[in-house]
Amino acid sequence: MKKTNLILCAALLAVSVFTGCKKSGKSNSISIMFQGSDSEQAAIKACSEKFTKQTGINVELLYTPHDSYTSKLASFIKNKNVPDIISVDGPVLASLAWSGVIQCVEPYIDSEIIKDMTPSNIAQCTYPVDNKLYAISYADSTVLLYCNKTYLNKIGARIPKSVEDAWTIEEFDDILTKLAALPEVTWPLDLMWAWNIAGSEWGTYAFYECLASGGSDLIDRATWKADGTLNSPESVNVLKYFQKWGTKGWIVPKSAGENTLYNDKRQTAIAWNGNWNFLTCEAAMGDEVIALPLPNFGKGTRTPNATWIWGISATSKKADKAGKFLSFMMTDTDFLDAMEANACYPALKKFAARCETYMDPAKMAIAYEQSNYAVSRPNHPAYPTITLAFSDAFEAVLNGADIKTELDKAAQKIDEDISDNGGYPPFGK
Repeated sequence: MKKTNLILCAALLAVSVFTGCKKSGKSNSISIMFQGSDSEQAAIKACSEKFTKQTGINVELLYTPHDSYTSKLASFIKNKNVPDIISVDGPVLASLAWSGVIQCVEPYIDSEIIKDMTPSNIAQCTYPVDNKLYAISYADSTVLLYCNKTYLNKIGARIPKSVEDAWTIEEFDDILTKLAALPEVTWPLDLMWAWNIAGSEWGTYAFYECLASGGSDLIDRATWKADGTLNSPESVNVLKYFQKWGTKGWIVPKSAGENTLYNDKRQTAIAWNGNWNFLTCEAAMGDEVIALPLPNFGKGTRTPNATWIWGISATSKKADKAGKFLSFMMTDTDFLDAMEANACYPALKKFAARCETYMDPAKMAIAYEQSNYAVSRPNHPAYPTITLAFSDAFEAVLNGADIKTELDKAAQKIDEDISDNGGYPPFGK
């Protein structure tokens, strides 16, 4: 039986269980489906009310919890009742564009906003088939190293001043060796294993960029073949370091939880973590925490990007109004200030200028600098298979499995999915 993309499969199989508002048929009303924290919900609500007051266009808010978002979107797709605006997780943009769920947003978004996008933001919102924007966003994301400055000083570690100045992988490995020898350090490195690695997006998002830094990738982005790239010698060499750290017991185990860097015991020296956790670390550690770039595995530091972005459904009859709302959101200073309060990673240059946390060298300026070194996850309809295959392989490697064998299996899964779907044309041509 022909395999299908996981999101499309969910759309075909899901039962419509959504009990909230349905897509409005009113000519002067648009619907928006989104997820997010309580503060994000409040900010979107306030922004929509302000927009309605100024334009007379009503905005129906369809909040959906994160854990059920994909299944509820799938039910909308199945029932051909997709809201006018949907929040899209960056790495699945290609899947939704390829399957005709979302459309190019460029005709509907203020051109000045598009000009204001950072390169990383453009990358996360671009569909590679026609190289056009199928989403827009004020936010992006990155992963970096949160370090206990006291421990680094104890071992005499060099403190990088920029992404170009990042630790080499050899240097990083030596630093972990020295940190492991400190009696107060239980584990030198936290990979946030408590968030799950196998079968989760964290397993791919937080570590695929290391392959790129080492001269490899998840898949060849010209031929869209994983074999020969994912399982290349370069990939094996990168993962040898992670396996070494796991074998030596230097990585925080899943059972230890997620706050060993900043709890009262301070058992961890370095956390491989997302930009969104800076405020938590800072609140607990003050200036004891320092944010540093990811290590350089040989070809320069590379970092991840992409977060939840905003698309317009291909079936929307009010795309112009949807575009007006999104353009309004991207420039509403009250909304952006609310996002800044949550340490949102800015993806618009004018927004970044307002974000003191990301402009301050003593805080997260180096995280914002990393946007110039970001490499996107593969923008391909097979991405759900790609991420699952790699995250499973990565955890197996951490647990001591043979690296080449695991990467061979992952590459085979990816290539079989693409082959069984005829290459997902027009990809692969």
